[in-house]
Amino acid sequence: MKKKSFFRSKAFFKHLGISVISVALILWILTVMLKLFTHHGRTKTVPDLTGLTEKEAYKVAKNYGLQLIISDSTYVIGRQKGTVVSHIPKMDEKVKKGRRIYATLNAFTKPTVPMPNITGSYRQAKVSLESNGLKVGKLIFVPDQHQNYVIGQQIKGKTVEYGEMVTKGEAIDLILGQGRNRQTAKVMGVIGSTYDEAVDMLINEAINIGKVVYDNTVHTYSDSLNARVFKQHPQNGTVIPVGSQVNLWLTLDDLKIESY
Repeated sequence: MKKKSFFRSKAFFKHLGISVISVALILWILTVMLKLFTHHGRTKTVPDLTGLTEKEAYKVAKNYGLQLIISDSTYVIGRQKGTVVSHIPKMDEKVKKGRRIYATLNAFTKPTVPMPNITGSYRQAKVSLESNGLKVGKLIFVPDQHQNYVIGQQIKGKTVEYGEMVTKGEAIDLILGQGRNRQTAKVMGVIGSTYDEAVDMLINEAINIGKVVYDNTVHTYSDSLNARVFKQHPQNGTVIPVGSQVNLWLTLDDLKIESY
């Protein structure tokens, strides 16, 4: 009886109310502290750091409330030495304040590799170049009875000999025999492809890249990597002599790509 009367007493309800309020208050304090600790709801948009020097990138990251960590270096032809080539997380990603951004810088020294022996067919030469960290540049066809046979190789018009040290990632122009009859190739459709994808598809068909135009949606190096072809000339299906050029126009505007 005493127990029942206690549970019905004002003292019980008073203590119960105090307990409930105390638990709720503790939970609220823990929630607030957790939010403060994890910066809940305080996100930052990662800026584009590519193309910036290390000093510039540190300054921009700091202004955004982020930490820049230089984690690696590589070498990209055509890029300024000591500038940011890429970073993780990437541009426009949402991260918490104070997040570390890991960046890769373009190396100050150019790594080199020996020019491989690529005498043989074009296909074999392409595989050999790529396996040695090089890539195919222009295809130059000259009168020769050996069709698609590599006669020589050049960098910017200068002959490169087997074993000569060349910059890693360099584009090697190949001089090929055109055979007894002038060969032709059918142009592939590369609309919707990135520049690198388009180059790979066309060069496999012995077609060179001509003029490359980026529209006004492309402002940064990252933009150029993500841009896709929305126009090409000659168009898909056109038959042209091997070694001819295809001009490309690229954009970040999906509507342009879809409407072409």
